[in-house]
Amino acid sequence: MSIVVAVILGVVQGLSEFIPISSTAHLTIAGKLFGVINEQHPEQWTAFMATIQLGTLAAVLSYFRNDIGLTIANWFKENITGSRRSFSDQSPESRLGWLVILGTLPIVAVGLTFKDVIEGSLTKDLSVISLSLIVVGLLLMVAERFATYKRTTSDLGIIDAIVIGGAQCLALIPGSSRSGTTMMAALWRGMTREHAARFSFLLSIPAIFAAGMLEFVEQSSNISWNDGGMQLAIATLAAFLSGYWSIAFLLKFLRTRTLLTFVVYRVALGAAILLVGCSEPHNLPQKRIEALAPPEQEMAQPPVVTRPGAVATDTVVVRTSMGSFMIELYGVDAPKTVKNFLVHVKKRYYNGTHIHRVARDFVIQLGDPISKDLGAKADWGKGGETASGKMLPVELNRELPSAMEGYRKGIVVMARKQESSSGTSQFYICLDQASRLPYTSTIFGNVIDGMNVIERISNVEVEPGPLGDNDGMPKKPIRITSIQKIAS
Repeated sequence: MSIVVAVILGVVQGLSEFIPISSTAHLTIAGKLFGVINEQHPEQWTAFMATIQLGTLAAVLSYFRNDIGLTIANWFKENITGSRRSFSDQSPESRLGWLVILGTLPIVAVGLTFKDVIEGSLTKDLSVISLSLIVVGLLLMVAERFATYKRTTSDLGIIDAIVIGGAQCLALIPGSSRSGTTMMAALWRGMTREHAARFSFLLSIPAIFAAGMLEFVEQSSNISWNDGGMQLAIATLAAFLSGYWSIAFLLKFLRTRTLLTFVVYRVALGAAILLVGCSEPHNLPQKRIEALAPPEQEMAQPPVVTRPGAVATDTVVVRTSMGSFMIELYGVDAPKTVKNFLVHVKKRYYNGTHIHRVARDFVIQLGDPISKDLGAKADWGKGGETASGKMLPVELNRELPSAMEGYRKGIVVMARKQESSSGTSQFYICLDQASRLPYTSTIFGNVIDGMNVIERISNVEVEPGPLGDNDGMPKKPIRITSIQKIAS
């Protein structure tokens, strides 16, 4: 991503975050036009969008700093200190604090429950975005028609906050717009346009902060100043400046005008996306696997394609300090092993560990929890535990489709012997020479994208181990920054 593209994306985010036209829709459209969205790793784009939202968060905090200061001060004074009051007796500023808290609960619950779906490829689909633009636009038009425009933020109650907060959950569907859905619900509750916008902006603060910080923390290990970090910072700054301007513009606009201008724009944009056929075709499974295969010139071997019969039930992306690769998991062939592996993935058990063994042309070993401690190099390879702490039953069946493939290059196996404390959290990625071994460990996956990264890892310099100069831990640590499930 160039600096110019980063600035444009930041401006798009800032302008569209508070105006009810959907920042996610416009950012995704812009991202696709500039070719910066990795279709195989959609969670990276989700992280980018959530992080630059921190710029628009700074904009709303700056614009409403006086209102926010009064709300926080009065809320603490009337709820935490000695002068506590009942909700009905509290000042409008303190009640506003409670309303923002209550209105945030629905999106927290829904966002955490459907996090995998939100980060997946479905929410980057332009057909989903276009339909959301149109449907929410029409609902805004209906709200404009029947609203009474009599209430302000001082008139809101608990039910109002929950209803408007519930509508904010619709913003998790790309194209809906956080400000659009919350303003729509606020109009249905009889609020004036300007006060509907003000409450919408204030309600967005916890949600934007939580989503942005969560993604930033999760992806911080993948961000460096020389590898996209500078562009991310520039995009965030551009989002702050343009976001501040868009807040001022919309509040002034709504004092004298309706939302119908934005309704027309939303419907027209959604219709245009559908009519020009911008939505991407859904390929057949076999075509998807071929698309994920890395270019032949980057590989020493032909692309890895699953043989007929092996059933992939889940997909995970493994990010390392040397690049990312994707693994499909055989939950039908090795259900207990896959379940154990995914539990560790969900708990981020592997994050921060190191690739602690590279046997050139043989295997790459990942996942030893002891490797989190670089000072404990002599202990690498002792093994881990199951998610439950108990031994993982051996799942060896020579009749399974995956077992019949053997340990060919790219196959992923559980690094485990039939003895206690022997590595039920470790796993190997097979290289060329592993194909000569007899089948003794459970095959539970297969690398389907990023074999060029596997090649680079297999060729690093290693500190000589007990099996020779080409079998040992990498001289320069290779960090596993994260492993994340992205599809089922």
